[in-house]
Amino acid sequence: MLFFRISNVLCKVGLKPLGRLFWLINRLLLSIDIDPRATLKGGVVILHGAGIVIGRYVIAEGDFTIYQGATLGGNNNKEALYKGKTITQPVLMHGCVIGIHAVVMGPVILHNNVRVGANAIVTKNVPENAVVVSNNKILK
Repeated sequence: MLFFRISNVLCKVGLKPLGRLFWLINRLLLSIDIDPRATLKGGVVILHGAGIVIGRYVIAEGDFTIYQGATLGGNNNKEALYKGKTITQPVLMHGCVIGIHAVVMGPVILHNNVRVGANAIVTKNVPENAVVVSNNKILK
């Protein structure tokens, strides 16, 4: 997370080439690909980080946990509205957990305390306190 935070600040202050350098170091040394322009508020816990991908337009409104091989990103230029703003990638609320090799794609909102199980694929919004166990199968 230190490499991401440094690259994020550098991109925000207009030093994008230097920010991309820290992104590249993070990607090469740790196999973690977090785009420096992602908006990750609150704390992020990365467990066994190899293979994690977090896209440029991902928004995390609070703390979340992400496990190895998980991907948060876009889905063929689909769009939705969130707080009056167009989104193309996931929005995570407080307390979300993204399991091993899970994929959260497109403009979806994972509300508070959502659990995404291992190898699950999420392409639809998930209500608060729900568990996703396979391709959009939501347990409450």
